[in-house]
Amino acid sequence: MSQQPAPALPAAIVGYFAEQEASRARAVNRMMSRFTDRELALIKEAAVMGYVQGMRHHDLKYPGDQQVVFLVADACRAFADLYPTITGWAPADDEDDGDEP
Repeated sequence: MSQQPAPALPAAIVGYFAEQEASRARAVNRMMSRFTDRELALIKEAAVMGYVQGMRHHDLKYPGDQQVVFLVADACRAFADLYPTITGWAPADDEDDGDEP
């Protein structure tokens, strides 16, 4: 049995969704523009590691906030060079940090 393609949405609905998406993007950009560079780095690092942990454990029940914070902090610590704002990691003087050719 073949599936019928879903009917196209009316243009007014598509336009509404597009405007709502654009409105959310503007609101997020306004909010993010108020953060310092350090705050933005912390948000990015925690969000990325939170996403990674969520993808790794997608089949588990959602843990409480304290456990999430611990799991993310512990995972960031394990990959300190990828999350330097959170971990305080800095390359040693003789360590190649990959920035130089």
